[in-house]
Amino acid sequence: MSLALLAGLFWIGTYLLIRRVLRYFETVYELGPALAYQLLLIILLTFLSMLLFSNLVAALSTFFLARDLDLIHAAPVSPNGFFFARLIATTVNSSWMVLFFSLPIFAAYGSVFGGGIALYLWIAMILPLFLLIPAAIGALVTHLLVYAMPAKRIRDMFFFLGLIAFLIMYFLFRFSQPERLVQPESFGNFMQFLSAMETPSSPYLPSSWLAEILASVLFKRDTEQPFFFALLTSYAMFLPLAASWCSSLVYLDGWSKAQESRQGRRKLAWLDRLLDVITVPFPAITRALMLKDIKTFLRDSTQWSQLLLLGALIIVYLYNFKVLPLDRSPMPAGTIRTVVSFANLGLAGFVLSAIAVRFAFPAVSLEGKAFLLLQTAPISLRALLWSKFWLNFVPLCVLGELLIFCSNLLLKVSGWMMALSLITIFLMTFGITAIGVGLGATYPKFDYENAAEIPTSFGGAVCMIFTMGFVGLNVMIVAWPIYTLAMRAFNRGRSFVPEYSVIAPSLLIVLAVTVVTVSAALRIGIKRLEQMKE
Repeated sequence: MSLALLAGLFWIGTYLLIRRVLRYFETVYELGPALAYQLLLIILLTFLSMLLFSNLVAALSTFFLARDLDLIHAAPVSPNGFFFARLIATTVNSSWMVLFFSLPIFAAYGSVFGGGIALYLWIAMILPLFLLIPAAIGALVTHLLVYAMPAKRIRDMFFFLGLIAFLIMYFLFRFSQPERLVQPESFGNFMQFLSAMETPSSPYLPSSWLAEILASVLFKRDTEQPFFFALLTSYAMFLPLAASWCSSLVYLDGWSKAQESRQGRRKLAWLDRLLDVITVPFPAITRALMLKDIKTFLRDSTQWSQLLLLGALIIVYLYNFKVLPLDRSPMPAGTIRTVVSFANLGLAGFVLSAIAVRFAFPAVSLEGKAFLLLQTAPISLRALLWSKFWLNFVPLCVLGELLIFCSNLLLKVSGWMMALSLITIFLMTFGITAIGVGLGATYPKFDYENAAEIPTSFGGAVCMIFTMGFVGLNVMIVAWPIYTLAMRAFNRGRSFVPEYSVIAPSLLIVLAVTVVTVSAALRIGIKRLEQMKE
């Protein structure tokens, strides 16, 4: 009941935020619907890219690496029945989070621009079709890759997966052409600018078809709803059939190759020495557990290969700041850079939250049945949980500091803003990691079929809500001094070095919130594991 209430509060918060943005768009003369349409297009494009990436990873685990495949293939199950059952499982595992975030967004659009019952009927009809298309593409691409690459070159296969994901993400991002929102001077006149704003980003993307259907209801635009609905329906029917036909030809060979053992690899002495140096500051038991987890992670291609996708996300994330047209803002350069840097602090926190749900939350569950063996060993549950915490905190902290430092460097912010952002993201990383590890221990899933199921479970949703709430709370705490200093710089017309008395109270409050969060999250996780031990 309490978790349902928490999810409801999160939906309400998202709804109110999007609704406020759309209300602001309404005040922009003649451009309100066009801006709202472009925002909807970018949101749907983001959802499509997320679905493509998650389905590529989930399809590989579901079709080729799941533990129950030996039993299923020994049972009298038809190939088509097996394929479509796994396709449905892949779609559900990869799409539920998009559904979770999209519902309040659609509700906000309906509240501001109307649409009535017709809007929600269209959403109910077209959203399942939209979710099925990237799932079928992910299954099709995965089958072809596994068939083409021998199991001994599984690392190369994941490299190509990461490369394909990066290219897809880059082109989807460029297709949205967000720079058109802030470059009206590139158009001959206002009508050309308005016309370009109302033009879909690419007529070949399902997100554009979905946006056109919804735009007809929301903005009373004259669009061919039946045509775009027919496009969505035809692709949602054709792609699963094409993937099923491809699966019938290549699946057994691909699955057989996936079962082949890899060649033994030479022990890397330099890697062992490096890990020994990195883990020196930790106690002996914690250090041993961390070394075990690091080597297990490096041996599991389904885990470390996702770092390729993470690298692509970071590149595009930083690229966004490089192309920001800050020189066109009517506000002073120093003030607008401070505001954008503050917004970047929240964005970086949300990125770390998503990564923590993917890596920190499953940390305890990945012990699997070996957790029973750990209970009989002379290792305290506290040491186990703290080893998981430090193992995830270090890379998350490095990533967070790198994102903030590089983006602020591109923004050319003042020294005090750089220092404030780096300290704040450092403190937030403690809380984000603790929530991920603590809730991972509270909602363990030791009997998983594949690791991709863990972060997409009910506990993963709870973890995402709490981490994002923690980030939002800290951003609000830091917002007041930044607002005060930005307005002071705006009024003076120049940048300045603020007094410590303005910044210090907010940092102390963030520190206190972080300490309470880390203590509570890990204590709850330890208590839950102790109850399981009893």
